[in-house]
Amino acid sequence: MDFIDTVKNRHSTRDFDERPVSEQTINEIIRVAALTPSWANDQIWKVEVAKGNSLKQIKNMHQLYSQNGKTMSYEFPPLHRESMGTQGRSNVSTWSNDLYKYLKDEPSTMQNKSNNLFNAPAIAYLLMPKKSSLWSAYNLGAFGQTLMLAASNLGVSSMPAAEFVGYPQQLHKILNVSDEYQFGMGIGLGYLNEKSKINSFRSKRMNLNQFLTIHD
Repeated sequence: MDFIDTVKNRHSTRDFDERPVSEQTINEIIRVAALTPSWANDQIWKVEVAKGNSLKQIKNMHQLYSQNGKTMSYEFPPLHRESMGTQGRSNVSTWSNDLYKYLKDEPSTMQNKSNNLFNAPAIAYLLMPKKSSLWSAYNLGAFGQTLMLAASNLGVSSMPAAEFVGYPQQLHKILNVSDEYQFGMGIGLGYLNEKSKINSFRSKRMNLNQFLTIHD
């Protein structure tokens, strides 16, 4: 696939169908993501992919905690939208309002999909050492973007979401991950459920003149 087409065809999938992603495909996606550049070539990333029985345990735990109203406690420090700078707060507000209007006939859809971890048949958890700087977080983000583009190139849909890493203490136990690492992000991998309305929603992007300045 042409690179520009790969970028344009990648959209957040909020409802996957039941088709599994083969281990061979997952390996190829991660192999490409591993080509991501990093500061001093430190390659701080660690990837734990949950599928099958391990993912079933995670989903059961997540649904139970969500239904009981257990507060999420991320290992990356969260920032409420009201505390964001003007640009981020404005974009989040636009996205939230647009999504609400789009799903006005199905207002609980987003929450239901989130509680079920978007029905993803596989989740790639991206971790980095707790002893890391913001440069490492930048590296991990670059790795995640490359991973999603590699998936898109192979016809695999993706969904990055903080929802996946909302209960890290349980994830450490289920996936047997050392406390030396922290869960940064989860990326759902699978195939688009074409019958689901929420998958047709598209987020707006800013115009260049809203964020780009070229100095000569």
